[in-house]
Amino acid sequence: MCKNACFNRWAGTAGIAAVTLFLGSISFGSAADEKGIGFSLDKASSGTDVPHVEVSLGMRPYANDLIFVAGIKQGFYKDVGLTVTPAPYGRKVLPDQAIPLLVNKQIDLMALYPPDIIATMDSVQNVRFIALTDLFQGFAVLARPGSNVKTVGQFMSDGLTFEEAMKRTMAQLKGKSFVTAPVVDNRIFLETVFSLGGMNMDKDTKLVVTPDSNALQLETGGKIDFASPTGAPFTAQLRFAGWIPLVTPLDVLTNMPAGPGSPTAALVGTPGVACDAQWAREHAETVLRFTSVMFRIIEQEQKNPDVMLKSMLDYVNSFAGTSLDIAGLKLTIDSLSPLSNFEFQKNYFDNQNSALYYRTAFDAAVKFNVDKGVLPNGKYDADDVIWASGVYHDLVALKQAADDLLKRAEGSNLSGQNQALLEKAKQFYGWYDYLDAYRLLRVAVQ
Repeated sequence: MCKNACFNRWAGTAGIAAVTLFLGSISFGSAADEKGIGFSLDKASSGTDVPHVEVSLGMRPYANDLIFVAGIKQGFYKDVGLTVTPAPYGRKVLPDQAIPLLVNKQIDLMALYPPDIIATMDSVQNVRFIALTDLFQGFAVLARPGSNVKTVGQFMSDGLTFEEAMKRTMAQLKGKSFVTAPVVDNRIFLETVFSLGGMNMDKDTKLVVTPDSNALQLETGGKIDFASPTGAPFTAQLRFAGWIPLVTPLDVLTNMPAGPGSPTAALVGTPGVACDAQWAREHAETVLRFTSVMFRIIEQEQKNPDVMLKSMLDYVNSFAGTSLDIAGLKLTIDSLSPLSNFEFQKNYFDNQNSALYYRTAFDAAVKFNVDKGVLPNGKYDADDVIWASGVYHDLVALKQAADDLLKRAEGSNLSGQNQALLEKAKQFYGWYDYLDAYRLLRVAVQ
């Protein structure tokens, strides 16, 4: 912790009910009712020292979760005073453990998928996302290699409309074995494609629900006809082994109307980092530093992918039970879960007309869960779950303030001590740690 500081086979209702029971005796503090981490420029801590803080981090066996391992190995966290615990690379967390660990405040930060929390938000009222990491496109309905099947794209090439092509595509699964994992992550995607195909996953397939690692053994053993993994490393490994992607979220997003009210809006998957609301407000500067490291990891993965991916490859394979090489991991990250750098995040938080705007995706996920009876009808606000917008805009404001101070420093006759602060501030700035860049510049040019 910080020092200084059987699942329902369809919509996940059994898992949600279990969480609800788990929460029955928990009361939520006022921090959970407030919105945002409570930071502003005038609240930036005084002085120039960067505190040393331990922060516990949990990650599930998914490549886009495990990018933080690369940051740990590269020393990025220590550069901004953070030590990730438990040593050496944080905590390995199975998917069904993630929410209870956060709710029970047994971990500070957790790599997580917002729809998992949205589906439980009538009972899970203390979890907030302080950052979004990537645009996940790793879901797919895959057919066994050598199958006599056609993809939705091939049916459309034959002259069928998208609606007709989806019916023909999904009809190929009727009466066949189909495996997916006992987690809610891909259920919106599966509900959408089975509905477009005029089918019911439970009734029209021989459904097998088992974790991705178990499913991989069935798939490689030739015992499964069709599959839909929830983790991108598993999707990538099957794709490399010749499994055929019949339909992906991109197929649906490309061929159906987007925007508010469209079912495609719920397919926008943006995994991120979640924590307890009260913890975030009590450790606002730690949240900003942690998020700055996330952006540094993303920048370096996009600039030096071989170095970054190599540093996490063995850990990914060991935890996920995959056997990816660098090319497979690169496919997993760059194609199935492309990371969202600092500039790209404007699509989530500034561009309200973007299909990726966080409120649009949130509202669509809420509607899906209300329609399925998972959430009761009610008023749900994206800012009750997604604080990443505020954190991002805090960093934008700190960056602008640092830019203004850097301009003031140009041509100034600084003392040797203040010149050293200026150079260190520039280093923090280059690491996306705009908080400490601003703090040091404020002293250097005062």
